[in-house]
Amino acid sequence: MLREVAAAGSTSISINTQKRHFNEDNCWNTQSVPENYVAAAGSTSFSINTQRSHLNADSCLNTQSVPYNCYSCTLEFDGASKGNPGQAGAGAVLRAEDGSVVYRLREGVGIATNNVAEYRALILGLKYALQKGYKHIRVQGDSKLVCMQIQGLWKINNQNLAGLCKEAKELKEKFQSFQINHILRNLNSEADAQANMGIYLKDGQVEAECSSFTK
Repeated sequence: MLREVAAAGSTSISINTQKRHFNEDNCWNTQSVPENYVAAAGSTSFSINTQRSHLNADSCLNTQSVPYNCYSCTLEFDGASKGNPGQAGAGAVLRAEDGSVVYRLREGVGIATNNVAEYRALILGLKYALQKGYKHIRVQGDSKLVCMQIQGLWKINNQNLAGLCKEAKELKEKFQSFQINHILRNLNSEADAQANMGIYLKDGQVEAECSSFTK
């Protein structure tokens, strides 16, 4: 390991990074990172250390970037119900790894609660992602109930929701990696817009918009 030292006082700053190792199965090549660097110039010192990360196929989504051939995407989902229960719609947005929108999806849910519509939106997005060949998926929505129940952290008392949760979990197991996070409502506006459009569709009717560069 190479080390460069420059001295000019008593302050030291050290940054240590170690190489991350990825194999071909994880869609990564071994990458080189800077070796140890130490500089001194003053009387205050601090250090930043990053440790070696070992990633497998199941943790591809935790990396900062995933090559295109890993088929990674982000799913945003939301549901809407006019009356709760009332006429309801489901909405989902699929994004590529760079954040660009790939698909906008909406589905009519019929007369249902907002929670049912949100589960239908999640299922809609997961099915579409699998259909299009995505293997790694990040999911985010403003329904804390759905996010917590999918992770098994909250109990399900409603039988209808239990069936929808079971279906969603079966779909998530088909991905090589899956991650779901709760986000604030104002960060989920595009999926919300699709859900509100879905209200005017018949129960089970799906509409999809895709960008020109999709598969």
